[in-house]
Amino acid sequence: MNSVIVPEGVEAEILGEACLAFEPASTAKARACVREWIGADHRAYENVRLATSELVTNAAVHTGRGSTGDLIVLTLTRVQNLLFLEVTDPGGESSWPRVFDAVPDDAECGRGLAIVRELSQGRWGVRDRGILGRTVWCALDACPVPGAPHA
Repeated sequence: MNSVIVPEGVEAEILGEACLAFEPASTAKARACVREWIGADHRAYENVRLATSELVTNAAVHTGRGSTGDLIVLTLTRVQNLLFLEVTDPGGESSWPRVFDAVPDDAECGRGLAIVRELSQGRWGVRDRGILGRTVWCALDACPVPGAPHA
């Protein structure tokens, strides 16, 4: 399912791929996968874990389409000094992912993609995959600088 397109001659490694149930409880399972794939001692672990939580939660909660048996596919790929995180869900035209720049302080949701945008330094997007659904992805630094705003 991995859809990261890598130019010829560029080293890439799929660190892990998991099929998760189409439900909010899959967020915890996704975080456990990330821990298994890169380890809690990896310099980018906290950023990847947080981005994973946000993207899988969005897929499970906000996807407009979904039925029994639908899955969320989580993939983590290393390409040079970047970690590409992809979450593919069943999709739905009424729920196209978007960033909200202004969210009321008392709102319980609406900050997820803004967090992903910050962690990825704006390297994120959405791909329509037709009948396969859609993929929301982000690229995170594999070795973030300690103390940087998004590290």
